[in-house]
Amino acid sequence: MDDKKKRLFDAAHVLFLERGFKDTGISDISGLADVAVGSFYLYFQSKEDVFSQVYNRENEEIKRLILEKVNLDDDPVRLIHEVIDQIFKLSSNNAILKDWFANQKNISSQNEMAVQDSLIYSILSKLIDRWFLEDKLNPNMTKTRIIGLFDSLIVINFHKKEIETDDYGQVLDDMILGVLRVVLK
Repeated sequence: MDDKKKRLFDAAHVLFLERGFKDTGISDISGLADVAVGSFYLYFQSKEDVFSQVYNRENEEIKRLILEKVNLDDDPVRLIHEVIDQIFKLSSNNAILKDWFANQKNISSQNEMAVQDSLIYSILSKLIDRWFLEDKLNPNMTKTRIIGLFDSLIVINFHKKEIETDDYGQVLDDMILGVLRVVLK
């Protein structure tokens, strides 16, 4: 990677983590990188473009960390609990991942593979393929439907403050078990 592009990329990564997508401007990125604003456009088409590239790197790192911590051969119920727990732990305070989840339709237009490569989709896709081969899935389940069910858990988790309960963890566990009862034989 060209030195200026790397400095811009690294500056964007730092600022997106600290401030989030909305509160980071191209001039902020260029200033931190000590690169002229006009030069930014030699390397990136837009703020969405650099965000998409930063997201891709962040996403790959989080996926790597999760896959190091889980056993894909584990019992599906334990495995899904662990995967979702790891996703929540590693992404809950990560402004880059939060912003991508909140704005993925706008931001992912910069990256055609963003959804397929996303943290949730890619890990669940591997699991679903494995469960299909092992004949563990209910026959009416499709990959899209299963991922939609698990995506909804992530959305709910982002809104957990709005759920009035003293036992949110148990509610989430109940929801995971409910999803798995529909998905698995």
